[in-house]
Order: sequence, then C-alpha cells, then structure tokens
Amino acid sequence: MTKYFNVDHPVASALEGLALSNPNLTLIKDEKVIFREQTDKSKIALISGGGAGHEPTHAGFVGKGGLTGAVSGEVFASPSTKQILNAIKVIGKDAPGVLLIVKNYTGDVLHFGLAGERARALGYDVEVFVVGDDVAVGRSKGGLVGRRAIAGTTLVHKILGAYVENYKHTLKDAVKLANAINDNLVSIGSSLNHAKVPGQEFESSLKDNEMELGMGIHNEPGVKVLSPVPSVKDLLKEQILPKLLDQSDKDRAFVNFEKGDEVVLLVNNLGGVANLTLQGIVKVASDLLKSEYGIVPSRTYSGTLMTALDGEGFSITLLNITKANKAAQLGFKSVIDLLDAETEASGWPVKKYSNNAPDYDASLIKEGSDNIQQAGTFDFDHFSKILKAGVETLVKAEPEITRLDTKVGDGDCGTTLVSGGNGIVENLSKLPKSSLSESLHKISDLVETYMGGTSGGLYSIFISGLSHGVISNASKDTPVDAKIFAKALQSALDTLYKYTRARPGDSTVIDALEPFVKEFAKSNDLKKAVEAADKGAKSTGSFEAKFGRASYVGESSDIPDPGAIGLVEFLKGLESAF
Repeated sequence: MTKYFNVDHPVASALEGLALSNPNLTLIKDEKVIFREQTDKSKIALISGGGAGHEPTHAGFVGKGGLTGAVSGEVFASPSTKQILNAIKVIGKDAPGVLLIVKNYTGDVLHFGLAGERARALGYDVEVFVVGDDVAVGRSKGGLVGRRAIAGTTLVHKILGAYVENYKHTLKDAVKLANAINDNLVSIGSSLNHAKVPGQEFESSLKDNEMELGMGIHNEPGVKVLSPVPSVKDLLKEQILPKLLDQSDKDRAFVNFEKGDEVVLLVNNLGGVANLTLQGIVKVASDLLKSEYGIVPSRTYSGTLMTALDGEGFSITLLNITKANKAAQLGFKSVIDLLDAETEASGWPVKKYSNNAPDYDASLIKEGSDNIQQAGTFDFDHFSKILKAGVETLVKAEPEITRLDTKVGDGDCGTTLVSGGNGIVENLSKLPKSSLSESLHKISDLVETYMGGTSGGLYSIFISGLSHGVISNASKDTPVDAKIFAKALQSALDTLYKYTRARPGDSTVIDALEPFVKEFAKSNDLKKAVEAADKGAKSTGSFEAKFGRASYVGESSDIPDPGAIGLVEFLKGLESAF
C-alpha cells in the first residue's frame, strides 16, 4: 500500500504556499503563473515552467538574480499554451524581450513553442530555448529528439538570471549564453524506485535488490537496471562518472573534459534521499572526480533542486566552465561569477557565495590540550589500584546487571558500564599524575568517550563536577583527604542535579549515588557510604521507575534498577582495594 500526505489540489496549493512564504512573489491563481517585479525595463524577462512535481524547479527559481516568472502544469504535465501566453503577456508587457527556457520534453516544447509563436504575432520579441543535459539516453536512442532535461536546467536558470540581472544584454545575448551553458553540460540520474504520483496507483518494475541507472524525472526508463544495488562509491565509479566523462563512449561523450578545465559539480536530490546521505554522496563524488579524472570542482552545489516528486535517487551534473566561457564571451569574466552572484530565488542553495571559511587553532582540540587548574595531590599508584579493583568487580557483575536490564531496559546497561570502566583502566597511563583535579578531568573525558549514551553523560558530568569540587576545596599542593573529597563529592552531586531531574525514589542510579555521597560527607567512612549506596540500590526494586527506559515498563517495581546495582558493584570494588 502506497501512502502519502494528501493535499487537496496539490499544485494550486503548492503555488499558493510558495507565494505566502515568499511575499515578493505574485501568483496568478487561475493560470498557475508566479512572477516577481522587474523594475528595470531594460532587462529581458526570463520565463520557465513545465509540469509540477519537480519543485523547487521551476517556481522556486523565480526571484531577483533568477527567473522573472514561471508557469506550472499539473503533475508531470505541461502547462497549456494559453497559460504560457498569459504569462508572457503579464511578465513581458514592458520587457524588451522574453526568453522562454524549456525542458526538452515533447509536451513542454510544443506548448511553449506555440505560445512563443502566438506571442510574436502579438508583437512580443520572444525566443524559446530548449535545455537538454541528460546523457542516460545516448545519441543512438535519443535520435532527433535530443537529450532530456534534468537537474542541469537549474544551472541554466541561475546563470541566465544572474547575467540578465547584472550585465547589459540583448535577447540574442541571453540565447547565446544559454547555448554556451547547455552545450557544456552533462547530467545523469539514478534511482532506487519510481516516484509516487498523488492520485495514481503506484507501479514499479524494480525489485527490492534492483535500482535504475538513468531514470528520468517522470519515471522514464534509464539506460540499465543494476542488481544488486551497488555501494555509492561503486555506483559513481563504475557507472555514473564514466557515462559523464568517458570520451571513448561516443554515444554519450557530449562534452569534452580536458586536463585543466574548470568544472562545476552539482549533486541533486530527486526528492526522497536523506540529507545525510546526499552530503555523503557529495564527498564520494568529489573524491572520485579527483582520483579518477584529476578534476577538482571549482564550485560544488548540492541539495533538492530538480525533483521527481519523492524520487528515491540523485543525479550528478557537471558543467565545463572553461569551454562555456570560450563559447559565451559576453562581457563577464567567467560563468563562475554568475553562479556566485547573489539571488533571491528560494530554490538555489547558495544565496550569496563566499569562500571566507574561517581558520581555527587546532591546538585547542588536540588531545591533552585542556589546561585544568591543578588542585589536590594524591597517590597515583594507589588511585590506579582502586580503580582497577572497581572495574574488575563491575566486570564480574556484568551478567547479572545485563539480566536485570533485559527485564526493564534494552539489555545493554552492563556492557555499557563495563565499556566505560575498561576505557578508564586501559588508559591509566594517560591520566595526569600531578593533581587529582587533572586526573578526574581526564577520566570524565574517557567515560564520555567509552561509555556513551545516557549513562556516559551522567557519569561524565558527575566526575567533571568532582574535578571542580577538588579545585574549589584544595590548592595545588594540598593533599586530598576524606574531608576535601567529601566536599568535592557533594559539589559533584549538585552539578549533576543541574542536568537531571531524577532524585531518590525515582528508581535510577541516583538512589545509590546520593546515599553514598551523603553518608561519606557525614562520616568520611567509605565502608558506611558503600553500605548506604547498596541499601539505596536495593530499594529501587520496591517502586516504579520514573526515568529512562525502565519507566516505560508496566511492571518494574519488583526489579532493582540495573544502573544503581552497577554503581554499587563498582563502589564495592573500590572499597575492597582501598
């Protein structure tokens, strides 16, 4: 069963939503035309459009420094000639010319072409430019139709928009630039599945272990089906990049990329790829371009620009800037400057280009670079001995802790605590020996690193508070005795209570920790403090948990908290060696 969020009149609603969130845009509702103000009457109008389902293309590229307007059809269907002609009338009324930028699909080409002809008959100076950048269907199959238009279209929108906004031009100049860009543009997509069209039954011939290379943005077939689904690296290295760059593939070598050519990379999300995955694809593509082809892109763009609704795929686009510059020669220094130019178009991922990435002082995060105030002298060998004993006892108790946690948690409490303990023991040689405050600070870092999760965070905060407690109650040369350590323990508990609302009676590690701290503060007797912790831990089996995973278990009142039991076992080990 295919599920999707059902919005009434999805295309009309989407256009209204765009206008509401971009108050500088105007929507002609009945015609599905969206446009911006063009105050400079010397500038030509740039109008694009096509079927809906490719958002943010086309309407999302309307804005200063981008398109002047866009006209939308229904999902995957061209707008009518009437819609397009009305867009020309409204947007091109005072413009010296109108350039219609059309994706190379039969319906779009016919309707935009007919609208252009009718507009000329009405006295408008109109040119139609057809974008085609897809290399999936090569020359032999493409025949006279030519290449399909996919994500490279968005580069045409951005570059022409910046040119018209920032340079003196004629309509013919804009067409010349469009040709220079398109002739040096190659793209190819890949998808794990077909897009789901609202209101239509979902159909796909792809199996779970298959994907399609070169699938079009309307679910059109690509060049081949791949099975099993390769890794991103293999997909890019063996399939995608060769289709874009292999000059020996005469069916697809539409653009010649030579050594030293300046190149732009665009990684486009077809709609259903997680941002995390997309950014990873950018990294892999960049690495392979450098290692396999000696190409280091001068600009890299990524994001959701040209979609196929919720298409579970991505496309790669390469633009040869060097050859585009040679073909254009229209008064600007480089096409790169047009890509870098500021734009208000919401669909373009970089509103204003800047390469002022800040430097940073690497020594600040270098291992061992923290300058913790030295406080409290101590016997490091004895300290190491009791830590080892505590961890050894904890390790022996791990099976029982795990057994308890399988009943009230997810079964990993014992292994989590042991991981943290082992992390300390295995790194004892890295602990500073000059002061207890420094050593505790390092232990806090080790616990967070090796224990992880909620337990790691709680213990790390407590031990960090313990370090500050030592600093507050001892000088650099003061030996740490029971009274100083008791004050440091209380300071650590106060610190922990800033970040957790758990208190005794909530069936957590606090039921063991607070009694330990309070008893030691009162008696300075480690044995009594451990006994108090043990009593508190066992009491957790008599009431319901209020925090952590155990709080979701209906009947947990007869099972002691595994975390509290784990702490007590560690403390018992400390006491045995103290």
